[in-house]
Amino acid sequence: MTLIQLQYFLAVCKYENFTRAAENFNISQPAISGAIRELERECGVALFNRDKNALRITDEGRVLRDEAELVLKQYGQLDDIVKNLSTSRKFIRVSFSTLSGNQVYPKLLRVFKDKYPDIEVFSVEASTSKQFEYLDKGMVDMVLSVRRFDVPEEKRQFDLVHGHYPLKISRQCVCVHKDHPLAKESYVTLEQLSGEELVMLSEGFSQSAGIKRQFKQRGLSYKVIHYTSQMYTLERFVEKGVAVGFLPEEVIKRNPLMVAIPYEGSRYSPIEIFWRKDRYMYRSVKAFLDTARELYPRPQEV
Repeated sequence: MTLIQLQYFLAVCKYENFTRAAENFNISQPAISGAIRELERECGVALFNRDKNALRITDEGRVLRDEAELVLKQYGQLDDIVKNLSTSRKFIRVSFSTLSGNQVYPKLLRVFKDKYPDIEVFSVEASTSKQFEYLDKGMVDMVLSVRRFDVPEEKRQFDLVHGHYPLKISRQCVCVHKDHPLAKESYVTLEQLSGEELVMLSEGFSQSAGIKRQFKQRGLSYKVIHYTSQMYTLERFVEKGVAVGFLPEEVIKRNPLMVAIPYEGSRYSPIEIFWRKDRYMYRSVKAFLDTARELYPRPQEV
């Protein structure tokens, strides 16, 4: 059984006519009829019922048709991979997180584009959970984010298929207006925060889920007056004194109207670049990773 036989067979299935199927491949009708007869001899069953006025696929033919469609689809994907290998793919797909990835991606992108102007970079900003969904489905090549694990076994399973390299060390902090009563504190507790009106990133962000989980574990209430998917919006709420928020320490310190305060449960975490170890790494993707390693030869504290 050959690929061309399967292609001929699917064409006959589509047109239900040997002559039209043959025309599709610019071959003679006897040639395609002979290929189908040979395929039927190999399978040991009739794939079509033939009479003077119609050509109808048999039940056995339907089984082969479904399998043949799958095989040819997979072959097409393999053919694309081979072509990409031979032509050295000239693009990469990157996802970065709103909170942490934003701290390293713009600089990394600028350096990479200066070094490799012929490689196109497609990027998408997303929550951490979405980023790794994209990575695992092959929709992006690399992810820039912070990944935390609740139990060691979860991290062990993750590391089996994911490679990662640390770029910066970052810490989430409470951010308040410089004139807010908490601004003079060097550290705040969850009890202190439970009485504040909060602005938080939307439900899909792992940071928000983690903070709310901490409140619930302590049996504390909290009041969120606004959810947003943008750091810009969160900053505006805080700098106007409308609410208290949570942002990376580096981001807060850039705004003279805000003060960064470590809080109960906040900790330093590495911002890392992630990839799948079980996938072929194209030259363009490797070049991006190498650039990241050159730009951040060791994790830098934010």
